[in-house]
Amino acid sequence: MKYVEDIKDGNKRVFEEVYYKYHERFYFYVLKRTASEELAEEVVQMTFIKIWEKRTSLSEDFPIEVQIARVARFTLIDMLRKKAAERKVLTIIKQNADAAINHDPVVGKQLIQKVTETIENLPPECRKVFILSREEGLTYLEISNRLSISPKTVENQISKALKAVRKAVALSYILSF
Repeated sequence: MKYVEDIKDGNKRVFEEVYYKYHERFYFYVLKRTASEELAEEVVQMTFIKIWEKRTSLSEDFPIEVQIARVARFTLIDMLRKKAAERKVLTIIKQNADAAINHDPVVGKQLIQKVTETIENLPPECRKVFILSREEGLTYLEISNRLSISPKTVENQISKALKAVRKAVALSYILSF
């Protein structure tokens, strides 16, 4: 199929041509489904990163646009799941903090202090990524560009940070009662 063989062989010029030919089409595909320009851009960037990283496994039986569409669809689903899980964790943390504050303001302050302490004790890169995500509201792609790391590294660092915060909140919450 046109493009696939050249991309599989590592031809960057052809890959760039494909990127410029299909980027906008898939951007609007994701935008239509999410109504989020940031998420659309992030999904499309991740899609093309994945296509390049997995180029040797591309199938010559299908046109490149079909393979891009498949990767974009699964990337979108993965990102939506991860964002939903993050929101769920943060909602639980907030509910636990609110309950602790309502139950006992001193315990609530201790919980907030524990979360702050946990964030401060994260490894430096993990802490930096978490703060850029949560306090500055940057997307994974914006963080990866700012810190010159891959979006997958950003995703892993956020996951590690949320796990540590969740564990600290659960422990503090249990110990407060």
